[in-house]
Amino acid sequence: MKKWIALSLSLVLAFSAMSGALASGILSFGTGSVGGTDNVVLEALSSVVNSKTDLRTSTVTTSGGAEIIYLIESGDVQGGYSGTIDLVNAMNGEAPFEAPIAVENMLQGFGFVTWALPIVVLENSDIQTYEDLEGKHVGFPPAASSSTAAVNLVFEAYGLMDKCTIDYFTWSEGYTALKDGRVDAYVGSYANGAPISGIVEIEATNPIRVLNMSPEVGEQVKTMNAGVGTAVMTSAECATIPEGESYLAAANSGVVIFSANVSEDDAYLYTKTALESLEDLKAISTYFDKFEEVAMSVCVETIPFHPGAAKALKEAGLWEDRFTVYGE
Repeated sequence: MKKWIALSLSLVLAFSAMSGALASGILSFGTGSVGGTDNVVLEALSSVVNSKTDLRTSTVTTSGGAEIIYLIESGDVQGGYSGTIDLVNAMNGEAPFEAPIAVENMLQGFGFVTWALPIVVLENSDIQTYEDLEGKHVGFPPAASSSTAAVNLVFEAYGLMDKCTIDYFTWSEGYTALKDGRVDAYVGSYANGAPISGIVEIEATNPIRVLNMSPEVGEQVKTMNAGVGTAVMTSAECATIPEGESYLAAANSGVVIFSANVSEDDAYLYTKTALESLEDLKAISTYFDKFEEVAMSVCVETIPFHPGAAKALKEAGLWEDRFTVYGE
């Protein structure tokens, strides 16, 4: 995997260098595919930080959280997004990681989202349960993304990995494929309870349904990776869930991470500006509406925080003593 990442990144950086996007002195943050929540959030954060401080930041689109951790390790980016599932896998040296990753390459800054990740189908589909996916054509987000890693565990728990055809798309391409009938199902993504843009767009003409994950599978997935939780969904999130009923979905959370090589002052300024600019960020995206609720609650207890980020969180009154600070 490292060789593939190095090759793909060399092409990205070569283009970026020509365009001036990664000028010297800029902190580069990795994001996932265009249209995903983390991409929108990291782009918004860079925009606000660049406009309100002397700190210069940029974003680099990657295949997802696992690749970003490798890119921080190699020094090609200084921070980015990671899913909680990736942090746990990286710490333990579990796939897609070839060996444990040092925490210096994934110090937590703050959480920004919990994604509910149900499988979604068009409302008129004959697929009613996860078991009905057997023999069907299912679309997943990019293969290296955190969301796909979480949904893979669900499919493994249901025994579906070898019983359906799986293809990988960007988020926007995947919902288009679902709408056009090129796939029978796709992965839904509800960020802090709100559907991502691709779902909003498809539902303008094609209502969708979410499939209900069993509690037993939810517990099994949690034992497979402690970074994957269970989200409860109701008609407030998806109108086709019957009123008064609750559906379950796998949940992965997004965390901004930093390299230990980022100075305490820079990580502090980045985090402090984010916390003090919530109204500006909410004006950019509804993904920030529950920012203060998830800034600490979704993070991983076994991964330390960057000292600069911890300082800003403590000043804002958000810090929780169950977490640790790198170097302390």
